Amino acid sequence: MNRNSLIKYILTYIFVFLLSLAVTSTSWAINKFAFITFDETLFQLTTPIKSAESSIITTYLTDSFLVALLVSIVIFVIIVFITKKLKKKHSSKKINTITVTILVIIATIIIYVCLDKIGFVKYTKNQFRESNFIKENYVDPNKVKVTFPEQKRNLIYIYVESLESTYFSKDLGGESKDNLLKPITDITKNNINFSDTNKFGGAMTITGTTWTTGAMIAQTAGLPLKLNSFKVNTEESSMMSGAVTLGDILKENGYKQMYMIGSDKNFGHRGPYFEKHGNYEIFDYNTAKEQGKIDEDYYVWWGYEDSKLFEYAKEEITNLASSDQPFNFTMLTANTHFTDGYLEKDCPKKYKSAYYNSVYCSANQIKDFIKWIEKQPFYENTTIIIAGDHVSMQAGAYPGKAKRRIYNLFINSAVTEGRIKNRDFCTMDMYPTTLASLGAKIEGDRLALGTNLFSNRKTLIEEKGYKTFEREVSKHSNFYINNISKKK
Repeated sequence: MNRNSLIKYILTYIFVFLLSLAVTSTSWAINKFAFITFDETLFQLTTPIKSAESSIITTYLTDSFLVALLVSIVIFVIIVFITKKLKKKHSSKKINTITVTILVIIATIIIYVCLDKIGFVKYTKNQFRESNFIKENYVDPNKVKVTFPEQKRNLIYIYVESLESTYFSKDLGGESKDNLLKPITDITKNNINFSDTNKFGGAMTITGTTWTTGAMIAQTAGLPLKLNSFKVNTEESSMMSGAVTLGDILKENGYKQMYMIGSDKNFGHRGPYFEKHGNYEIFDYNTAKEQGKIDEDYYVWWGYEDSKLFEYAKEEITNLASSDQPFNFTMLTANTHFTDGYLEKDCPKKYKSAYYNSVYCSANQIKDFIKWIEKQPFYENTTIIIAGDHVSMQAGAYPGKAKRRIYNLFINSAVTEGRIKNRDFCTMDMYPTTLASLGAKIEGDRLALGTNLFSNRKTLIEEKGYKTFEREVSKHSNFYINNISKKK
């Protein structure tokens, strides 16, 4: 075999491998992630991943990369065999031309289908569609009077990974016909759950809020996390620099704030976001190691498990409560993250599904934590909010037509009346609603794109319709890029 032929074979194989990898990667993403958008994919590819749960990377290597390697070898051998057979009857130049043409056509079709499946095509189209929706409906918190009561209430905000009201369903699909949130069902009944129905329900899903970082920004800033087309502006110092957030407002009103997670604060720029907006003290996986709470080489799931998270939270909340300052303690669980969740050794195994078991166990941990808070001397003047960050990405956990809503619960809110049920809303509405639950009065009952759900004012989704809201927020917005996400 001469040098030119060898180069042709090498280039052909690389071409076939990349096409195979595109197909297996797309299939892997669809099968592993029940709900993922391209903006989320783009965000994750451009932010730190060193602290990501390792099983996701492992499954990609085994279920996608290795499969692509094997498939591409088989396809390459077939191509070489057929080409050699044809060259006995036709000229090499003609066969090469035909082969290249066929491969280009096939590649074009495969690449387009793969890109369409992962949302790239839709995302790209939206980058060329300018919308003034955010500009026309944005309420600048800097221009809104927010008045706190004389005695400021404390806030404990618990983000629960992938917590959906769907978990209350008696028919989740698969083997489960049970209520996975049975441990907190009575707590939910006896407190305030904003719902899209007259039963348990929650918030709708909107582009830019479907993963943890975007979800937290939605709930604390009343905005989606929009990327600047393909020029990703997610540097720690500049992301959402123009936003005025819950943390900013609470800091201005004398609150001491802490954000606690069991993973590395730098994953997804979550820690830096809270540090920049509200000067939160961060307690993460590295903090636990520095304080000697876990060994230097200790690492499970995303860092340390939720049982430790709740244990450390009790200690930190007790310290915060000993101060004369009002406090905001915000935390994020992780045991119910895909894939399959993390089941601690003391968790009951009611179901065949590891993921269902992790949800049920998490509900038990939440119940115990709430019961602990209720016994503390600071409870009387403390509002507790429990909120899912986004809907679950666990593939196969739900029937295809399930109406999925993000869970929310307000315990010991300063406000208890309002239109609680039959509301159409999204997680951006949590921003002003959280302030209202602390007894703060919000002029006009709107901040950013969020509406105070305790008020009688319609949300933007109720005014404009969900389809319009989702469509317009998904489009490019020069106003957002120039006034919200850029460094000032």
